[in-house]
Amino acid sequence: PELFVFEQSSQQAFYYFNSATIDGVDLTEDDWVGAFNGEVCVGSRNWDIDNCGNGICDVPVMGANPSYEPYTVDYMQAGQVPSFKVFDASENTYYDAVASEDVPWSSLAQPLIDNLNVVPDCNEDLGGYSYYDSCGVCSGGNSGHEANSDIDDCGVCYGDNADMDCAGVCNGDSLI
Repeated sequence: PELFVFEQSSQQAFYYFNSATIDGVDLTEDDWVGAFNGEVCVGSRNWDIDNCGNGICDVPVMGANPSYEPYTVDYMQAGQVPSFKVFDASENTYYDAVASEDVPWSSLAQPLIDNLNVVPDCNEDLGGYSYYDSCGVCSGGNSGHEANSDIDDCGVCYGDNADMDCAGVCNGDSLI
């Protein structure tokens, strides 16, 4: 897919997914998964589980390398979390995908993540630039979304830390 083209780098990680789905249905051998740093594709893989080790596919995620500039200048830096997109070949459509956990990038990392899922209604409602926030609400835009930005220090969705007292204790329960 055109949006999933990337340059190779010597700085790389491989994100393994037990499953990748669109609305709970497994991807087919014609579908693709791409990794992104913002709007820059930093890796992609055709999702043919017959060609993956034990049916668990990986997505290469390239990092910035000064030796490969300008090609990798906007690629992953240590500690950044990649985002993912799925190309659904049957629909000829790109979707934002949500990993079951956010894993920060580091060179040579090989995290195993349970699931990568697309919920098309969320993407379509907001023009394809959307995500499920930490509270499970479909949100959109190209802003710098952070995984836990919608949860306050006491774990309350869209909270304002009102449950925290002056000593940093939530509802009387120590944070430590």
